[in-house]
Amino acid sequence: MSRIPLLNGDEAPLLSRAWYGADRSASPLTRSLATAPDLLDTLMPFLGQVMAAGALDLATKELAIVRVSHLNGCRYCLAAHRPLAADAGVPREQLDAICGSGSLDVLSARERALVEWVDALTLDARRIDDRLVARMLDHYRDDELVELTVLAGTITMLNQYCTAFDLPPPAMP
Repeated sequence: MSRIPLLNGDEAPLLSRAWYGADRSASPLTRSLATAPDLLDTLMPFLGQVMAAGALDLATKELAIVRVSHLNGCRYCLAAHRPLAADAGVPREQLDAICGSGSLDVLSARERALVEWVDALTLDARRIDDRLVARMLDHYRDDELVELTVLAGTITMLNQYCTAFDLPPPAMP
């Protein structure tokens, strides 16, 4: 049971209803944020920008999202993003590996660098040093590294939000 109200489409403030579907449905995350319409209107476009393909492709972003969510123990985000990662082309063996139930050997050198970066950033950003940045820049351009870092930080914030309020995992089709 969520620790915060999950407003259905009829309960949501008028300004929040734009984020609900035509059938007045929305994810538990959206339903929880609906109580703060101004924040919802700011956060949703930001999340859309951060999570959309950009300098990094969707498969790379989903790999990072699932890893960060695994490290932070966010059941909501794992339930939401494992299927999205698979849809983006991330093989099941890679998903299993980044969630700790498989070997990281199935990842490319670029993907292993991503895991190393995300792990350091998520668990203790003070672990990031010039050598790690140099290793990352062997695999990622500056803009990609910036995008990856903003993504990982954003996902950590969402993980904390979803976990603190014990949001139920979204229903997946």
